[in-house]
Amino acid sequence: MHTKWNPHRYIGGVIAALLLASAGAGCASQPALQPQGEQGVADTPSEISLMLILNRDDPPQGTIVPALQTMTNTKLIFNWVPDNIYSDKMVAAIATGTLPKAVQVKAVDVLHPSVVNGIRSGLFWEIGPYLKEYPLLSKYVNPVIQNNASYFGKTYGIYWERPQSRQGIQYRKDWLDRLGLKEPRAINDIYEVLKAFTYGDPDGNGKQDTLGLVDRNDLVYGAFKNIAAYFGAPNGWGLAEGRLVPDFMTPEYADAMKFMKKLYDEKLINPDFTVTSKVQQEERFVKGEAGMMISNVVASSIRNRIQKVNKMANVEIMNRVQGPKGERIWGGSGFGGLFLFPKSSVKSEAELREVLAFFNRLLSEDVNNLITYGMQDRHYNLNPDHKTVKIMPDTQTLREQEVEPYANALRTFDIRYLRLGETSELQDKIQTMIEDNARIAVNDPTTGLFSQTQAEKGTELQTIITDATYQFILGKLDARGFANEVEKWRRSGGDRIMEELNHEYAQINK
Repeated sequence: MHTKWNPHRYIGGVIAALLLASAGAGCASQPALQPQGEQGVADTPSEISLMLILNRDDPPQGTIVPALQTMTNTKLIFNWVPDNIYSDKMVAAIATGTLPKAVQVKAVDVLHPSVVNGIRSGLFWEIGPYLKEYPLLSKYVNPVIQNNASYFGKTYGIYWERPQSRQGIQYRKDWLDRLGLKEPRAINDIYEVLKAFTYGDPDGNGKQDTLGLVDRNDLVYGAFKNIAAYFGAPNGWGLAEGRLVPDFMTPEYADAMKFMKKLYDEKLINPDFTVTSKVQQEERFVKGEAGMMISNVVASSIRNRIQKVNKMANVEIMNRVQGPKGERIWGGSGFGGLFLFPKSSVKSEAELREVLAFFNRLLSEDVNNLITYGMQDRHYNLNPDHKTVKIMPDTQTLREQEVEPYANALRTFDIRYLRLGETSELQDKIQTMIEDNARIAVNDPTTGLFSQTQAEKGTELQTIITDATYQFILGKLDARGFANEVEKWRRSGGDRIMEELNHEYAQINK
């Protein structure tokens, strides 16, 4: 049985890890290791070219590569490219036709015009019809995420998984208990708790020196988008009478702005939230200046840090808040990028099947354990239960040099057959909450749709709305002033974005 795992440590690296590829080194020939039902398995090793993102100063040691090649019956050559120049290298490789057999495309580049035009012109294989031939790929592919990672309604890539939502509420349970309050379950409950945390002396020092909520200068990963989801706002875009509309043109978005303005007017939130960084937000929460954060949940590290300051402090987490449309949470696409397979280097269906067989094999137990933890007795020890591993401090440096770059690069799906034995109860609770979030996460229906205007002007136009949202919350714009900014967005290219996205949506769903 495989075990779903907390992705915080590894998935961020997976998002930035495996991309354009270039060819393989070393060999082995144990086709008997291939899973039953595998397609494209040859008697001689298959050559798979990979170009990977380098997040270190130096390329990783290849200690585990011989075993990886033996297990997958491949020859692998890794071309490690620094992350800060990876996107440029990928675009250049597309332009010059010097592509490897597997091209990893980061999330920020999935809708890059070079990639989209490459898909449209037939540069890459459509792999959807082949996936059913690979048992493990078929088993772990999530239909919702696969749809988000599609182009024009078709599957061209193997996505690498990212939690659909890590969002939630972290709060001071000891403050709640001292004030005799229960965990908030609805939007108004959150307001009442924040008011009590601000004016009820929750730390018991006899001073009014606490805040309800500490937030940061990020509408998406801070409190605002989560609160908007509680009120029933769409995620980025929503459907109204069969047409796509941006979230900021919905009444639910307006309700969220009014709620945030109420928190600001009543001084229940830090007044400088528009210029507060994530690091500063967490520092202020750790110091006991505020009793709640609504954001990406990092409670395990926060609890450890806060208890060094105050041993009596108790940080708890929650994710389900009742709103007008039920329990909802803001969610992402569920993927951090994907692998595409160019026809210029993968010249036949037989070669494509060999490449897909490699990705399928990466999901098997022995290979997954190798690229996740490394080699037993060198990089980890197996605990007596034979289900969990122990990482010794003296092997951590070895793992960073010899294992983690490959884990970041090659672990496409968030699965583990072995678990770390040192996880805390709170870490397990965070993972359970992330899995539960997937059931209530609000999906963006435009994920996977392409708008040329959005590609060219989307960032510039979004700034108009972000600034207007902040100005409304701070009381510098009223409803009419916000509406005027929306009209500015529409005149500056927003109407074209709506037209283009609705056209793409209609073509896929006709």
